[in-house]
Amino acid sequence: MKWKNLLLVFVGVAVCGAAWFSYLGRRQPRTVVISTGSELGVYYRVGKEVGESFAKRNSPIRCEIVSSAGSHENVTRLQNGTADVAILQNDAVADESVRSLAMLYTEVLHLVCRKESGIECLNDLIDHPTSLGSQSGGTYPLATELLRFSRVNIPAHHQHQLGFEKSADALRSGDIDAAFFLVGLGAEIIQELVARPEFELVPIQIRSVGKEDTFVSERAFIEGFRTHYPHATYAEIPLMSYDGNPTTPTPSVGIGAVLACRESWDEELARDLVQTVFAHRAVLGRKISLLSGLDEQSSQVQLQFPLHRGAEAYYRRNEPGYLAENAESIGVLITVALLLASGLHAVKKWIDQKRKNRVDVYYERVQKILGSIAGESPSDFDDAVRDLEDIESIACHELISERLDADHSFVILQNMIFRCRAEIERAQAAVNKPVEKA
Repeated sequence: MKWKNLLLVFVGVAVCGAAWFSYLGRRQPRTVVISTGSELGVYYRVGKEVGESFAKRNSPIRCEIVSSAGSHENVTRLQNGTADVAILQNDAVADESVRSLAMLYTEVLHLVCRKESGIECLNDLIDHPTSLGSQSGGTYPLATELLRFSRVNIPAHHQHQLGFEKSADALRSGDIDAAFFLVGLGAEIIQELVARPEFELVPIQIRSVGKEDTFVSERAFIEGFRTHYPHATYAEIPLMSYDGNPTTPTPSVGIGAVLACRESWDEELARDLVQTVFAHRAVLGRKISLLSGLDEQSSQVQLQFPLHRGAEAYYRRNEPGYLAENAESIGVLITVALLLASGLHAVKKWIDQKRKNRVDVYYERVQKILGSIAGESPSDFDDAVRDLEDIESIACHELISERLDADHSFVILQNMIFRCRAEIERAQAAVNKPVEKA
């Protein structure tokens, strides 16, 4: 007994120790690397605010915010493990190791042109040096696909692959006449450019075939582009988004900006990060207006990359469990099971009663033999013994064939037969005893 108590104590200590070390492991400082974008872009601001909120909410967490050339480089960092979390475009090309956490907002393609160039639509870019964005960013693939769809072939010597800052510098210096920027509304780099009188925002549109002065419906054009590029959406740069510019709503194309992570990233951390984003959305929205529209429902739809397990656990936290979801079916099954059990119980009770009634018959026969022993002749004793043996034989046969139960009732029957046999032997002995002489 002593060794059992020692074993229980040992198991208890082991469980407590494992729980304590697990708790300490969770409390150990951990660094989360968040890959963002250009320091003048929205990615960097969003990543910085999300990281700071996450670190404040989870004291052992330290977030390292790193800048990048954009979505393409962020994908590379996630895939090679140098970043835990990143902001990507929903159209980014990535392998199966990338997972979504939340759709944050829609990025809008801005076409900034020099006013003196006279550029009014995509068709006009053919004759002007244009920056299509850095090849390591997200602007370049969208801009090139859009131009290909529009059948606008910019000569190679007019194509420039420049990042945001270099594109802005080239515009200011006059080295290029136009540049594409896929950024969130209110981006600082766009604000700085359109604040200058020599620059303007040009709609993402094309001319009607054979009609120089008319343009194809912007919405129809973008909807057509979506059949070719499904992750794109119709978007507009609202009136006066940049200190009075543009003076009219400017049609464009949008791509979702997604908070993403590695598939192998810690499930609990992923859940906590998504929870932080939505718990702090009011604060985040005040600091970055793009995040004011954060919504749990829309943040998990139309995602190119599957949701991370941690994010999925957060989004489904209020969904009914299996029992609640199938309560009606389970209730029916329980009712049927109870009815079946009740029926089986009734059948068993009937069988038991029937068997008891059969034992009662043998009780009566044995009792009848006992009552008839007194005053019997020797031949009658022999008949009583044969009747008793017959009862015992039939009862044993019915026991073997399971028509009787080997229960307390059968034990009583055996005792009655034994007592009856003893009474017969006693009566026989009394009758056969010689009468003593006087």
